[in-house]
Parts: sequence; structure tokens; C-alpha cells
Amino acid sequence: MKRLLIAVALLAISASAAIAADGPKSTFLGLQVSTGDADLAGEFGAGTAAAYDHSEYGFKLEYWNLMGPDYAFTLSGGLGMFGEENKPGSNAAPGTGTFKYSQSSWNIRVGGDRFVPLGERAYVFFGPGLEYWTGKAKFEDDTPPALTYETESTTRISLHARLGAHMMVGETWGVTVQAGQKVGTATYEEAGAKTTWWPSSLDGSMGLVFKFGGGE
Repeated sequence: MKRLLIAVALLAISASAAIAADGPKSTFLGLQVSTGDADLAGEFGAGTAAAYDHSEYGFKLEYWNLMGPDYAFTLSGGLGMFGEENKPGSNAAPGTGTFKYSQSSWNIRVGGDRFVPLGERAYVFFGPGLEYWTGKAKFEDDTPPALTYETESTTRISLHARLGAHMMVGETWGVTVQAGQKVGTATYEEAGAKTTWWPSSLDGSMGLVFKFGGGE
């Protein structure tokens, strides 16, 4: 994990240096609500770890810096979450308590987009990227003996491609939307058990985008 984060940071620094040497360009900053899939696993007292996936929603901050007329360096980071609460009904067995499930994650993505203006107020972008994602889940059962189990963190590294657009409402702000596809490898370890699998999923996001700087 540390090696990956160091590599991402070095890539970002190198790209920023190249951008600075080429003079000022337009930059975009997006604040978005995101949806996708969390890839998780747990030992569940069976001696082996089993993988599963679950939907998640979250928030993402994304940065585009145009390195030329039609190409942008991109960097994003986000948080994911999900929560569920099940309360027993009147026909539940005596002593049945509330069951709660929650999950949390964070991710970082670095990549490059082809950036195509459509008139003066719209842009289409598409391109590949590399995403690092990590997340875990928690199970809380109030039914006696009131057990709580929190998994270890799953690590996922994926190749990710997406297609999106910015529609400018004003001179410096607008709305943004995108959809993507990822495929990668996920790893989970707990109490000596290890599970590795190759998940794939779709994701999307939408929100506000802000434009800074010079022309394209």
C-alpha cells in the first residue's frame, strides 16, 4: 500500500511539473456524489475468508489539469459508505434484537483523459486510470449474546476507464456526470486466511464542476 501511494504521489508531482513548464492551462475541480460496488470479505468463524460485493455510495473530489488542447491529467479521491438496520417485527422470536450492517471505504485514482470541447459551454472527456481502493464492513447483532464482528480491510487495485461530460452553466461553474468500468484484483487476509479474486464492476458519479485558469 505504501509503495503504491508513493508511486501515485511521484506521478502527480511529475505531471504537475510538466504542466507548470508548459505554462498556464485550464483546470477543473469536481465535487461529486458517487456510486459503485465495494468488494469485501470476512472470515465469519469458518476458518476461511469468503468474498462478497455490495453496493456503496459516497463522495468524490476530482481534479483535471489540461496538459494540452485536448488532454488532461486527472487525480481524484473519494469516500464510500453503506448502512443497513433491521428491526424485528411483532412475529419475531422472543429476544430477537436489532441487526446493523455498515461498510466504509476510501479510494484514490490517477489517470489521463482525452478532453473534447463541444461548443463554448460543454466538454466530453474519456480515458483510462489506475485506482486504489480499500474498505471494510461491520456486523452488529443485538440478539443475545449480542455479537459484533468487524472485518479486516480489503485491498483492491483496478484498471478503470470512464466516459463523462461537463456542462458549464456559468463562466466558471457547471455540472458534471460520468460512468465507468473497472476490473482488477482484490486481496483479503484475516487470522492467517487469505482470499484473492478478480472483481469487475460499473460505477458513476455526478455533481458540480468549477473551471479555473486560462484557455484550453
